[in-house]
Parts: sequence; C-alpha cells; structure tokens
Amino acid sequence: MAQQAKRNPSPRGKAPAKKATGSRTGLVVAAVSLVVVVAVVATLVLVKLNRSSSSSSAASPLASSSLVAAVTGVPNSALASATVPAGSITMPYKIKNGPTFAVAGKPVVLYMGADYCPYCAAERWPLIIALSKFGTFKNLHVTSSSSSDVYPNTQTFSFYGSSYSSPYIDFQGVEMTTNKQVNGNYPTLMTPTPLQQKYFNAYDKPPYTSLAAGIPFIDFANKYIISGPSYSPGLLQGLSRNSIAGSLTIQGTVTNGAILPSANLIIATICKADGNQPGSVCSIPAVKSVEAAIK
Repeated sequence: MAQQAKRNPSPRGKAPAKKATGSRTGLVVAAVSLVVVVAVVATLVLVKLNRSSSSSSAASPLASSSLVAAVTGVPNSALASATVPAGSITMPYKIKNGPTFAVAGKPVVLYMGADYCPYCAAERWPLIIALSKFGTFKNLHVTSSSSSDVYPNTQTFSFYGSSYSSPYIDFQGVEMTTNKQVNGNYPTLMTPTPLQQKYFNAYDKPPYTSLAAGIPFIDFANKYIISGPSYSPGLLQGLSRNSIAGSLTIQGTVTNGAILPSANLIIATICKADGNQPGSVCSIPAVKSVEAAIK
C-alpha cells in the first residue's frame, strides 16, 4: 500500500575573491569587491527566493474557510448518534509495555501517510473531525489521492503545511510523498524525524497491524495503533469535498454512516490515551461505548 520516494538533494555554491596592490589598483579592487559583494548578495537572494517558491509550490491549495468549518465543526450531537456497528471497524491494537510517546507532558498522536494514498485520503476525514474536538487546525490544505492508484482522485485534505494546537494532545502529521509521480516515483514531501521513523518501523507491522509498512498509520502515544482506513475509500468515489463535508451530519448518507463512526473510534482512542480529556468530548455516549470496547 505504501511506498516512499527518493529525496532530491539541493545544490549550493560560493564565489572566489581577487587580491591586488597599489593605490590606484586599490580603487579598482574596491570597485571590483563591491561588484562581487553585490553579485554574491543577489545570488543569495535569488537562491532564497527560488527555494521559497519551490517549497510553496509543493503545497496544495488552502482549504476554504467554509469547508474547514464544516469538517472541524461537526457537533457533538451528530457524533452521539453515530454509533459504531459491532464488527464493522477494526479496533485499535494495544501496545503492551511500550514507552509513552509524549511532548511536554501531552500524549502524541502520530499520523504517517502520503498525499497519493487513497486510504489516507479516506482516513483524514474522520481524523480531522476527531482531532478538532481536542484542538485547532490552521492552514489545512486540500488535495486528492493519485489519479493512477486504486480509488483515483479521492477528495481529501493534506497535513503538509498545516499546524495544530491543543491543551490536551500533540499532533504530528507526516505526509511522506506527493500525489504525482516523477520518473515512476512519488517525490518526497515530508521526511519523518528519527523518532517518528523509529515508531513507524517498530509498530507498523504484524502483530500490531495486518500489513507491514502500510499507510495510513496512526500511533496514539505508543499505547494504541490504527493501521489502514476505518472504511473503504470507494464510498467517496465521485464525491466532491464540499458534498462530503455537507453530508456529514445528514443521517442515511454514506459519508455520515462511515466517517462519523470512524471519528468516534479515533476520539475514543485519544480519550484512552489522554486520560479522558476533555470530559465534554470523552463523555459522548457513542464515544464512551467505543472506548469501553477497546481492550
């Protein structure tokens, strides 16, 4: 399911300087030195602008405020009525005796995925809904899964270029590659830190998951693991982002019946990891029911 692409190194260089003697020559040297300095500065500015433009061009467009509001503002009442049918969703795998993954005392929710991945595209919807109950996103971007993979062009978000703040948890979203192939590979978008890679390598394999090195991969404070989507990306085929977001709270729609129960599963797992905070979220009846089912 998941394959990482190779990174492309970026070149650097520097310019030499001249030396001369004598008073008249000194003026020439000063003038030449000034030209060299100006040229070096101009080169550095151009390099910086080029890097900046290259970095920004890798980011997909920002999500509209109305789209973000629809997804991050799903009311608790809608989640309360979104029960998880028994046996329809794979429960998180509990890690026994693993070191707690935390930052500044807050449990870390680590997501590892890629923009090309249709399964990641599906999982980001409930993940964003769930995380928005514990904190706030900024600069969420929109994207779609690869046009040449299964479930092509599944409409979704990307965590690349976004930020998240919460008084309860720390979220680390890693989109490892882009969604467009170059020479048969998906170029690197984000490189995991050594610690993120360590946990990914340690737990994204049997017996913790059914498939080795599969994405999406979500580690909840090194206490629980969810690997793979909570529902089929096929349910989103042919749907626009606005139609998915607009039907989230409409009972009887495929998005309401798949995405909100999946969000409750993620919320319940976070509640298990962070000591059931905040109470207003972790006490939602449907969430409590799922939490009780998590071993």
